[in-house]
Amino acid sequence: MDILMDQLKGGLKSLLLMMMEDWKMYLCLTILTSLYLYYTSTFNFFEKRGIPYRKPVIFLGNLGPRLRGKQSFHEFQLETYNYFKGNRFGGIFEGRRPLLTILDPDLIKAITIRDFDHFTDRMAMNAKEPKFWSRSLLNLKGSEWKAVRSTLTPVFSSSRLRHMLPLIEMCSKQMVEFLNQYDKKDVEMKQTIGHFTLEVIGACAFGVKCDALSDENAHFFKVAEKFDYMPMHKRILLYFILIFVPQLIKYLNFSFLNLDSSKELVRILNVAKDERQKSGVKQNDFLQILIDFSETEKSESEKTKSTVHLDDATVDAQLLLFLIAGYETSSTLLSFAIYVLATKPEIQDKLRSHIIEMTEGKEVDYDLLAKLQYLDGFLLETLRIYPPVSRVDRVCTKPYNLPGTNVVIKPGEVVAIPLYGIQMDPEHYPEPKEFKPERFLNENKSERASHLYMAFGVGPRNCIGLRFAMLSAKLAMVDLVKKFRFSPCEKTEDPIQFDRRSLLLKARGGLWVRVEAI
Repeated sequence: MDILMDQLKGGLKSLLLMMMEDWKMYLCLTILTSLYLYYTSTFNFFEKRGIPYRKPVIFLGNLGPRLRGKQSFHEFQLETYNYFKGNRFGGIFEGRRPLLTILDPDLIKAITIRDFDHFTDRMAMNAKEPKFWSRSLLNLKGSEWKAVRSTLTPVFSSSRLRHMLPLIEMCSKQMVEFLNQYDKKDVEMKQTIGHFTLEVIGACAFGVKCDALSDENAHFFKVAEKFDYMPMHKRILLYFILIFVPQLIKYLNFSFLNLDSSKELVRILNVAKDERQKSGVKQNDFLQILIDFSETEKSESEKTKSTVHLDDATVDAQLLLFLIAGYETSSTLLSFAIYVLATKPEIQDKLRSHIIEMTEGKEVDYDLLAKLQYLDGFLLETLRIYPPVSRVDRVCTKPYNLPGTNVVIKPGEVVAIPLYGIQMDPEHYPEPKEFKPERFLNENKSERASHLYMAFGVGPRNCIGLRFAMLSAKLAMVDLVKKFRFSPCEKTEDPIQFDRRSLLLKARGGLWVRVEAI
């Protein structure tokens, strides 16, 4: 009897263990099945609408080559564009999120310009950003964005840019002095030009002398160069959250900026504002213009009880945006421009002759810079082949029927315009890999629709500071080309290999050239 009971107990124990194991297995299968259904539930998004699309892979969507480091972001956008060539649009997946890619020039114009009221917002990450960043033009939406943009547009008027030219000129002279010490030496230009850009932004936006070109330990320089620094582990975690579970980002205390650096920059701004209010001395810079605009708006608001759009946090946000956007755009443009000069001596000689002919014995002022048409074409062509970003995003804000189709885009859905693909398309730019500044001169410019050049964005949400960026770049190029000759060195890569780890355009290994004083 005891033996029978022992056998019975043993049998029950085995049965329970089997059931427990089965329970774990069933739970595991349920979780895996749920994950699979969740991540693939959007994969029929384009098929249901009759839109051509690239077949996605679970978890990765179409981002496999990017996540494995096989392609740079620019290369990925170019490949996507060429994949759908011949179609007006096509669909890809970033993780499980569908993204409608627009290729047709007429549709691009409709979405970004003609029917802009259906696509007023940029794609936002919805992270818990501090107010001094969430209030920037980049992040504002709808009527708030429109009100702040309208208020800020006069900041970049011709008359105000004229007044700022001496500040840019001072920074440009400092850069020439800095490079003189590297005569007949090899220099990495992205870092050098980055220092110059911080000098310009410090002087024109923050009202401070940065000393980035003379003292690498200068406080503003040390703080500003870390504004977008993020530890690698946090960068990887953030990237995977955005790809796999983007809804989670709004519940986490994540920022895309270095908060310590950003808070210190805001403190520097507040000190500068307080000093000006106490002294009553006004400067010809963006900080002063925004202070004046803000005070005027507050005064009018008290009389009319209207909303104040340019409060202190919004002013701080625009100046921080000026630093972030201005640093990347201007330093990328100028460093790649110098790389082009070094690797294409015939272009360098032609540009130098043009600049000397137009400026010899004359003061280089605002009006003279406007007459340097070949320099304009040279810089625009640099940005065509080497744009800092590779695509433009727009978020649908009200239902939109794509013209000439039965496709309806719903609010919240994102469309992407692969600007790098468009700017490298031989249909729009014949021999796209050839560097030809003449594309942007006189009658050649009118042969192509203006919205097919998107280095500064397109439509009402284009870069508000593009005129300032071009002005500072032109003045810097005049000084550099007249004072130095640039040539390849042992570290110069030709052709350039793009950095596959960066969303923005960067050259793998840097942009090295030989600098020789003339």
